[in-house]
Amino acid sequence: MPFLTRSRIARVASLLSVGVLALVLLSCDGVGDFGDTNEDPTTANDPNPDLEFTTLQLGVSGSRFDMWRTNLIYTMPIVQHIANPGFYAGNFNQYVGAWSASLFDTRYGGGPNGSNFLRTVTNAETLISELEGKPRQVNRLAATRIMRVLTFQRLTDVYGDVPYFDAGKGALEGEFTPHYTRQDSIYMDLHDELRAAVDQFDASQPTFGGADLFFNGSIDQWKRFANSLQLRLALRVVKVRPDLAQSWAEEAVNADGGVMQSVEDDAYVPHQSGPSGGPAGFNTNAHSEVMQSFPGQWLSETFVDWMKDKSDPRLTEYGALAPGGLDSALVEDPAQQRGMPNGFDNNELAASNEYTDDLDQYTRIHPNLRDRNDPMFFQTYAEVELMLAEAAVRGWNVPGSAEAHYEAGVRAAMNYITRYGENTSVSDSEITQYLSDNPLPSGREARLRAINNQYWAATFLNGIESWSNWRRSGYPELTPAPEEGDTGGQFIRRLDYPQGERDLNGDNYQEARERQNITQSNRLTARVWWDCGAYADQCAE
Repeated sequence: MPFLTRSRIARVASLLSVGVLALVLLSCDGVGDFGDTNEDPTTANDPNPDLEFTTLQLGVSGSRFDMWRTNLIYTMPIVQHIANPGFYAGNFNQYVGAWSASLFDTRYGGGPNGSNFLRTVTNAETLISELEGKPRQVNRLAATRIMRVLTFQRLTDVYGDVPYFDAGKGALEGEFTPHYTRQDSIYMDLHDELRAAVDQFDASQPTFGGADLFFNGSIDQWKRFANSLQLRLALRVVKVRPDLAQSWAEEAVNADGGVMQSVEDDAYVPHQSGPSGGPAGFNTNAHSEVMQSFPGQWLSETFVDWMKDKSDPRLTEYGALAPGGLDSALVEDPAQQRGMPNGFDNNELAASNEYTDDLDQYTRIHPNLRDRNDPMFFQTYAEVELMLAEAAVRGWNVPGSAEAHYEAGVRAAMNYITRYGENTSVSDSEITQYLSDNPLPSGREARLRAINNQYWAATFLNGIESWSNWRRSGYPELTPAPEEGDTGGQFIRRLDYPQGERDLNGDNYQEARERQNITQSNRLTARVWWDCGAYADQCAE
């Protein structure tokens, strides 16, 4: 079933004129031709909310700079989706300050060379300030509030306490040294913002329409996305606030609009190369920018072996051997796929009796998932169904059985990859056989394990979410890479703040570190609040 539909492509094509304008405003590459291009849509004298919203969504999707460092270098190797024998810090439990801080730096301060489209915290706050108090702008305001929630959840999930209530207010209120808000307080407000946004939608008023890359202005889909994000918030806090988790989950599924109902509700940016190029990862998929320019991403042995053990048809959709080198013919026989072990550098691979340092003998990410036009996903129907399966296992009051939600989630996780192109697909018969061979088992813990293992597989290439759910659920049961690194051989459980915060916002920075018991020695292993962090009142591991 071709989900990358003609209408979806047309919607993106209709935005190219917007994208070109954004690139003129934002690209440092254009300075020589266009004069002073430091202006961006968030500071223009005559704001254009549609352009600002498109820019905000592209900024949340990220650039080569921040997605390379945050996802490819750190989060995806940590959860053992990929491996790299060279410099990927997450593969070796290492702290590299600028890489660890890249998401924080860009979302609060913008990207390198002044690419302000990445400054999503400020851009969201600015757009909200322009839309508030205008009755005909309520739908635009509600969608922007939801994008703000998405931005901040990703930030706090990665770092813990972050500037929140005071953030993005420099130009608006002259607040340049924001306080760091406790993660539990952030989560409470994210929930409240989602509820307020859903209540705010009004079908009689205009929307962003074609400027909305996610849903083309569909109010119903925005409601479902907001409620689905609340379901994610609910599961995230289950170790530290199980009562609140249940309450939020039940509220989400019964809220106006409900949660996602099909893969058509997936929240993603459908990237295109565009006629003007632009900053790395702006119009194009940021991961693919990296994987095409710096092709050092192999599927992890852990991930490949898990898929082979379950005869998972996604194996040769996610990866393929290229034994003759990058441009050689692909070998897509599942039996011949070989994952790279995490934590081994080139010398250790060469010295090993079990592995080889011939890197072409390991399975790379499939070329179909390395196209610059590929989508960037933020939440999928598959994730929602798997979360509902877990809610049912926990005995919460959600409609449907755990078995039905599990099967729907697995089926959706195999269907949605068609969005990567018509050559990337899993047949209905393969899915049916897979579910027959891998049903939801009996027993509470076995069920939680199976559901969250599937969530891990379904969030491939969404490293922040996969890593967050692994920390929250404990599944899959990974073995740390055999590398002491800077964690004493422990898993990385948070990334650390920019060193510049110590100099520019020192008092607030230090207060946040002390509150979370973060030191130089545990800056990668200290846990965030929902992961049983320092000020969690309870913890159910």
